[in-house]
Amino acid sequence: MATAGTVVLEAKIAVDIVLAEDGKYYVDSTTTMDGVIVRAWTEGPFETEAKARECVEWQYSMPMLEKLRNA
Repeated sequence: MATAGTVVLEAKIAVDIVLAEDGKYYVDSTTTMDGVIVRAWTEGPFETEAKARECVEWQYSMPMLEKLRNA
């Protein structure tokens, strides 16, 4: 028999654009839950900071806007 309850998922995402020693830009992303890193990944390399920011836009902003539009 299952008991009724509420599942709460808290996730925080940190995104940094980093200029590496090779002169290229990378997007470092980390997802944490309760202060513990549950996922960390890097996108890149990008030739310019603008290209790295564009990557962040498409990965995070656009899907969120799409959800809001369809709500």
